[in-house]
Amino acid sequence: MNIRDIAALAGVSPATVSKVINNKDDSITEETRERVLRIVKEYNFKPFRKYIQNESTFSGFVGLLLPGSAKAFSDYIAGAQAAAAAEGYSMVLCTCQEERDLEKHLNNLFNRGVDGVSFYLDREVDFRRAFANAPEKLVRTAATNRRSLAGQCAAYCAFSDATRMAAEHLIRLGHREIALLGWKDHFLTEDLVAGYNEALYEHDILPREAVFLCDSPEDVMDHVRQITYGLSTAFLCQDAQIAACVYRVLSRYGLQIPKDYSVISISDHRAPLDVFEPDLTMVDVQLRALGQAAMESLILGIEGKGKAPETKCFAPRLWQGASVASPLKGRGRRIVVVGSMNMDVIIHMTHIPTSGESLHSQRILNLPGGKGANQAVGAAKLGGNAYVIGCLGGDQEGRLLYNSLVENGVSTAGVQIIHEKPTGKAYILVGENGESTIVRAHGANDELQPDVVRANEECFKDAEFCLISTEMPWKTVEYAINFCATKGIKTIVKPTIQTVIPPEILQKITYLVPNEKELEVQVPGSKSVEEKAEFLFNSGPQNVLVTLGEKGCYLHSKDLKRHFPAADFQAVDTTGAGDAFIGALAVYLSEGHDIVPSIQFATYAAGLSVTRDGVQPALADRMVLEIYSDKYNID
Repeated sequence: MNIRDIAALAGVSPATVSKVINNKDDSITEETRERVLRIVKEYNFKPFRKYIQNESTFSGFVGLLLPGSAKAFSDYIAGAQAAAAAEGYSMVLCTCQEERDLEKHLNNLFNRGVDGVSFYLDREVDFRRAFANAPEKLVRTAATNRRSLAGQCAAYCAFSDATRMAAEHLIRLGHREIALLGWKDHFLTEDLVAGYNEALYEHDILPREAVFLCDSPEDVMDHVRQITYGLSTAFLCQDAQIAACVYRVLSRYGLQIPKDYSVISISDHRAPLDVFEPDLTMVDVQLRALGQAAMESLILGIEGKGKAPETKCFAPRLWQGASVASPLKGRGRRIVVVGSMNMDVIIHMTHIPTSGESLHSQRILNLPGGKGANQAVGAAKLGGNAYVIGCLGGDQEGRLLYNSLVENGVSTAGVQIIHEKPTGKAYILVGENGESTIVRAHGANDELQPDVVRANEECFKDAEFCLISTEMPWKTVEYAINFCATKGIKTIVKPTIQTVIPPEILQKITYLVPNEKELEVQVPGSKSVEEKAEFLFNSGPQNVLVTLGEKGCYLHSKDLKRHFPAADFQAVDTTGAGDAFIGALAVYLSEGHDIVPSIQFATYAAGLSVTRDGVQPALADRMVLEIYSDKYNID
């Protein structure tokens, strides 16, 4: 390309182009001058390079030096590239992972003939030493996210400010227990923790042991598992990779974002928002703007257009996703369920067969069930903070049961998969009047031994209630009741007709909830329900609450002896009504309600559960139950 080509592109004469590139353009308008210079730079016309530096060695290349992979700095590179291209420069990218290799990489750039070098600083750099072998007029600029390095840079956005912004966003929404997750050896980790602590201090929140620095994604997930047992309501992540680990673990354990936990991340670019469900809320540290500002400052220095501007400070920006919300208000404390999990095989018949009778089934259904799983799902669907401890087989039924727990909002942190055992099954015969009889195959439930509960004792942290059914190995029942007694956790125990609970265990039970048949096992004889409940109460439980099906229930406690009527619903399948009752009772009590409205609430939850087939699909959610609030919120 020659001067005539430049003139044709600019729409001027060759003489005009000559005057511009030789700095004899006093008679030429600024608009024309800028148009000519833009085309000269765009096409890298050599006489223009001599015009700028008065050196024939001017190359039109600029170097960009980064301390990490190009992928990690994609937005920074894009900003620098855009600034260079806008001024007609070509950019040479160089990455330098180790400080000891800095001089080597700089020499490579010098040998390429670059006119200047722009850095992203992650540490203090001795520029005098680093540029000892540089051409005399080589220009340099830098940008950083470290506040301590801002004095050496043309632009910065403090990472500590981004962390502080993220923490304050969570605090404004009502979060006070915020877990911080970062990388152990990252150069910005110190700034990460500093911004987090500044936010807590300014809002009078006492810091606790909630900072977790990790070596790997696996380490991150281990820490998240531990945190889900604790009191935190939100996760603040150093980057999107950590946030992805948080999403994965919470999803695996049936915990919902942002219902159960809010998640916010610091980010260097916005692309990850598209791969998170729900969309991840992020605080941008403005790498693109930093790269652009540093390169623009470099080019100003190269072209000798006067003194470089003062350091530009970019404030972090909040990108609103859907992963952050206020902590669930009114939610009760944690409810832990220890119990069985079965696949229910429901066989509908005209009536329950008697000995020697053969009947045809009208229809057969396979639905998730088991007292432990049912009570946990019932509590979770009503807004309870439900955790379950139990065992599933590594088969198709186990996967279906696990998914049912997760989909209904139960934390599955305490679920153990027993690959060599089948999932438990319950064969349920249901008559046309809704009455049922059950045959069980325990399967993996037999593996619910005390060591499983012991291994998941973190689930009990901050728990108010533990729901226990004796439909599991007796050693586990004893261990769970004794453990709760030592920790001050209230227990709601559902006995079965196979087990007589000894007095030394009865004395440690807060609520014992038998039905009529189970009451008969505990207190045989011809006494009335009221008399048996009194006898059982005198044996040790703080409350005896007998469920009576369509006749309602009866409470015998220290302060109250009272019948409660059943809710008026047409029964289709009464299986699991007791589990619905217990789950709802625990939820309402955990929210601070007294025993009378809690029993009435539970009565309507049980009533609604018998109107459909199965247990878990028939359990009412809070919105449906609230329709009847004027009926259960009465004295």
